[in-house]
Amino acid sequence: MDNAPTGPVASHLVSYQAAALLASTAWAFGGLISAKPSRVLGGARFTRARMGLVTVILALGGWLAGGWSTVERSDLWPLILSGLIGLGIGDVALFEAFARLGPRRTGMLFTTTAPMAALLSAIFLGERFSAQVIIGSLLVLVGIVFAIAFGTKPGQSHTWEDVKGDFRVGILFGLLGALGQAVGLVIADPVFDGTLDVWAGGAVRAIAGTIGLWLLVPILLHRRPQTGTLDARLWRLLVISAIVGMVVGKTSLLYALTEGDPGVVSVLAGVAPVIQLPLIWVVTRRAPAIGAWVGAVIAVAGTALIVL
Repeated sequence: MDNAPTGPVASHLVSYQAAALLASTAWAFGGLISAKPSRVLGGARFTRARMGLVTVILALGGWLAGGWSTVERSDLWPLILSGLIGLGIGDVALFEAFARLGPRRTGMLFTTTAPMAALLSAIFLGERFSAQVIIGSLLVLVGIVFAIAFGTKPGQSHTWEDVKGDFRVGILFGLLGALGQAVGLVIADPVFDGTLDVWAGGAVRAIAGTIGLWLLVPILLHRRPQTGTLDARLWRLLVISAIVGMVVGKTSLLYALTEGDPGVVSVLAGVAPVIQLPLIWVVTRRAPAIGAWVGAVIAVAGTALIVL
């Protein structure tokens, strides 16, 4: 692996399976950390500030690792387009869903990324749908519906279970976020199959996403009124969210994709909703409803059928 890209994990220390699980765990933690600041600031404001931090960190990491020399001119447009769609649109919609629905429901909606990516590959890359993919996609949808419909216990009053605003709008934002992520990954995946450094490649995506957030969000998404101020405590949560969710999570995923089978990586990275449930239990001191567990397991099983 002389040409293996550098990243948050080293190829001689960590397997691609471990890197994918690290990404999934980072997203599970990152979602909980992001719950409060995204609700206070709104999805758009939170994502703009977070993405600016991520861009600086990734760009610095690419420079320290000497990874900028691995970025070819032919890589730029796919990375830019992936960043504009996956981060500039996908992330802001995802965190708008966080602000409206909380981390558990949003995490479940995010599992639709796998069937969406499969559908996009069939449409644009000519891949055929198998019966296994169709069954897997249906399982993902069943799992999501089950977890959202039966995932809350009577009298469960934690703020993470509150719905802010129109529930249907929150669902639409969650699905838009998953679609943006799916499109971004489908576009970027071939670029990372070579020797592109994940820090530098991630930085190019982040730069494009940040520009997209500032230029496109006011046009594409309804701007919510400012509901809070970015005080010192929220800044700390925002920094931790950026490091855990984006720097560790996204770069670990890109590393795993460069080193291993994309299907296995997608399954392992897709278990975040299951990992998140015991974390919610610890924080809220109340076990999630059985429907949340069952729905999460069904959705992950469906993801496995889609990508394996």
